[in-house]
Amino acid sequence: MKLLFLGTGGAMPTPRPFCQCETCRKARTIGKPYKRNSSSLFIKEINTIIDCGEDIASSLNRENIKQVDNLFITHWHPDHTFGLRAILEANFNFRTSKADHTINLYIPKKVYKQLQKMFPAIDYYINVQKTAKLHLIEHKDKMTFGKIKMTAVGYAGKNSETYGYLLEEKGKKILYSPCDTIGFKKYKEQKALDLLITECGLFSNVPSEISFEEAIKRIREIKPKKVIFTHIEEVETKIWKQKHFLEQKKKYPDINLDYAKDGEVLSY
Repeated sequence: MKLLFLGTGGAMPTPRPFCQCETCRKARTIGKPYKRNSSSLFIKEINTIIDCGEDIASSLNRENIKQVDNLFITHWHPDHTFGLRAILEANFNFRTSKADHTINLYIPKKVYKQLQKMFPAIDYYINVQKTAKLHLIEHKDKMTFGKIKMTAVGYAGKNSETYGYLLEEKGKKILYSPCDTIGFKKYKEQKALDLLITECGLFSNVPSEISFEEAIKRIREIKPKKVIFTHIEEVETKIWKQKHFLEQKKKYPDINLDYAKDGEVLSY
């Protein structure tokens, strides 16, 4: 299984518009590892994407991805869904007024109801353009694509507003839970993971967001073989700098951790 990080940024991509901090300047002039698009993961063998922020077109073009067959959504937030127009309309032929390709769109039921309110154009792409075929899913639903099995993981069970996805192939287990994990009440069920890809958490004190320390506490409870942090916030890199992030790898030697980079490929 080959996993490609299309984006590893947080609610605001890096560089942040207008910002002239050191990190954003380096993101503009140097690029990687400072530049981060909205969080999104591509599973190469099955042409599958999890989440599509507003800059998904930039991410797809950067990696020269030629086709997407399946698109999974974790939750409705703009940095995870508002790229739907770009990714779906790219398959619409305006000369024939027909879809050249239809993407299978997998959305948890409650998330879809929220998305309809926040992004009502979604129904236009499904019912008029037909560039998306909707599949409503729930907690613990399993889907198989070739040799890869994907399981929907509701953070609070069936009534969840945010989801992760468990990927399994050839005995390997990978959980992708990129955002809003402060509400991940069922994280203790995720044992025996070969890889956990999860949000970095904040070093700053923000009650509505999970802290890096709390993320570490949870990781020590479930003991994944490796952890890769994603959804790295621009405001955090601005305050804490790259050095602080790297120092955490030394601070927690019992955890095999790293930070995701845009364009990075993992093989499992």
